[in-house]
Amino acid sequence: MPAAPANVAVIRQVLAGLADDLAIDAAQCADMKIAVTEACTNVVVHAYPGGQGPLETTMTVLAGSLVVSVRDRGTDFKPTLGLAPKPEAPGDAALGFGLSLIAALSDEFAIRAGASGTEIQMLFALRGSATADPSVPATDFATVFTDTSQLTRDEPAPPGGIALALSPGVPVAGVLGRLVSLLAARADFSIDRLSDAQLVSDALATHAPARTADGLVRVGVTECEGGFDLRVGPLASGGANALLADTTLPGVGPLLERLSDEVASEPVSGAGTPAESLRVRLTREPTGGQLQV
Repeated sequence: MPAAPANVAVIRQVLAGLADDLAIDAAQCADMKIAVTEACTNVVVHAYPGGQGPLETTMTVLAGSLVVSVRDRGTDFKPTLGLAPKPEAPGDAALGFGLSLIAALSDEFAIRAGASGTEIQMLFALRGSATADPSVPATDFATVFTDTSQLTRDEPAPPGGIALALSPGVPVAGVLGRLVSLLAARADFSIDRLSDAQLVSDALATHAPARTADGLVRVGVTECEGGFDLRVGPLASGGANALLADTTLPGVGPLLERLSDEVASEPVSGAGTPAESLRVRLTREPTGGQLQV
């Protein structure tokens, strides 16, 4: 997503949705959100002086731990590199207050830098969650950070706007629901319209995984005056109409069409095989959706 102050809240909500599904206790979730907020704020403030660029975050669930990576593609923010030692106190001068706060709130953290940007990685040992397993050996965090590093993969820069990708097994409903609720609040939706947006989100989260082209649930977000578009795809050929059929309720009809302002099936280029996406528009003044193919 664009490295803008308002988008830090998006990442906090995605993290909260994931934490809900993992049954992470409230105190640890609060610490995670503070640490991740600090890492994202570093990107917003320092990565692109006088310019714009992306803020990219990955969250990887392991046995008993969660690894969060926050990276930029700038060249100006170059903190101390490598696997960072735990600070003596949150104000450790060797790291600066922000990075030492991240180190204090996480169980392990690392900083990497390269020609394509800087990355902060944080590992949180999950306490009292569904994934915590005392029989699992202690995590080799150095190996974990190498395996989950965005800089190691060095994938191409993402397109503009907010883009969310969820691997199989990730709780789509909790994560997407939190994101959609935040977008609706930013667009000043009424309580009734927020309820509509949540129903749309739940319907997409329930049925989209079965219609994707490659198993990944990808959702692109474009905010507009008074609302936003959700683009789900790439879907397998015919997946948009199938997804609409999946969400049809007896006596109600296609839920997505009834609650959305516009529903459109759109081709996806460069997918290798025939693919499409489903675009759903939600605004604070509903007009009733019409399917466009």
